[in-house]
Amino acid sequence: MPDTIRFILVIATIGGVIYGGAWLLANFPPEQTEIVKALPSEKLRQR
Repeated sequence: MPDTIRFILVIATIGGVIYGGAWLLANFPPEQTEIVKALPSEKLRQR
């Protein structure tokens, strides 16, 4: 296999993996969850 064809196949594979990853992130976003964090009593006291 000539070097040029091998180079093109490697670049196409890397590009396909990047494109596939971007497509997955665009079509399957993470689920949003609520984060509840208790405040310490020192933060609630007025000075």
